[in-house]
Amino acid sequence: MSESQKKKRLPRGQGRERILSSATDLFLKNGFEATSPQAIYAASGVGQGSFYYHFSNKDDLANAVLERVVTEKTAELNHITSTISNPKERLEAYLKLPRKGTQGCNFGRFMYETSAQKQELNKPIQGFFDELLRFLNINFQAGQDQGLISSNFSAEELSFILMEQIQGGYIMSRIYQSDNFQVNTLKRLAKQLGLTLA
Repeated sequence: MSESQKKKRLPRGQGRERILSSATDLFLKNGFEATSPQAIYAASGVGQGSFYYHFSNKDDLANAVLERVVTEKTAELNHITSTISNPKERLEAYLKLPRKGTQGCNFGRFMYETSAQKQELNKPIQGFFDELLRFLNINFQAGQDQGLISSNFSAEELSFILMEQIQGGYIMSRIYQSDNFQVNTLKRLAKQLGLTLA
């Protein structure tokens, strides 16, 4: 093996990480269908041979990207749970997580572009939303039990309302290309639920 070949060889495991990191950025920015393998090679600096060593095809890579995003988003929920004891404050912390409406939901473009044809890509997304609903339901119920949150709706109903409204805010922000729709959605939600965003 020549000296130049030795220099080009990445440390063990780094090629896969570079591909995953680049693909995550490209998929979330441009969408799954619009991102070619060639764009991923260029962004990651990893060649075609290494790509197919780590991933059997683009769908396999997409599944790994989704699992990565799910892990990150689930970690946010776990961090809130482990650092905040008050259920009302946990819900407020969730609403305060960074969101940019015009960029859309991290999972939305995958769902729109791929899930109808490729149900295997839906599994990690559904798994996250199941976890999110569990987080919301537990904290709404605890908040109601402690008299911190209104009981006009059940904890389960409030969980679905909050999740659906946030997703709707993403859609409207993208349609009108204005982050104000998501910002205002969060403000209205907080007010209706008796939560504080300031």
